[in-house]
Amino acid sequence: VWYTPNGKEASDAVSRAFFRLTDYPPEDSKHVPSADIAVHGGRSIHVPKSVKGVAVFSFKRLCSEARGAADYLAIARNYHTVIIVGIPLLGPEKRNEASRFKVLVDAFYEHKVKLLATADADPANLYPEGDGAFEFERTVSRLMEMQSQDYLAAGHGSDEE
Repeated sequence: VWYTPNGKEASDAVSRAFFRLTDYPPEDSKHVPSADIAVHGGRSIHVPKSVKGVAVFSFKRLCSEARGAADYLAIARNYHTVIIVGIPLLGPEKRNEASRFKVLVDAFYEHKVKLLATADADPANLYPEGDGAFEFERTVSRLMEMQSQDYLAAGHGSDEE
């Protein structure tokens, strides 16, 4: 589910969704547990909010830092639902972030992770033009499918597991 544009209204919507999905008491929002999950190669990734298979990350933490497929696969295996806040408009100047986001979406898609996000634009307008926009079209297609009833009704995990 995609909430646009970034801002208080979108943040409040994903916050309500988080508490609804986890049954965590909203009045205790300052004490939501975090976690560290193992990543291939002995590394770990910090999950700022982690309750009952639901994780919350900022786009900056997931896609502006040096990350790879192993990080995103570890998240996809450990969480059935991921909330990403603060997805900006992407373009040639954010090509590295866009590339990481594509890898993240592929990992989540293959593991049927449910994605909730706050973003500056809907998926079709997230990478509006410039070098790399064409390559981003498959990601847009996957993001749109990930909002479909069939996808949302599918169980978590890859078909290979």
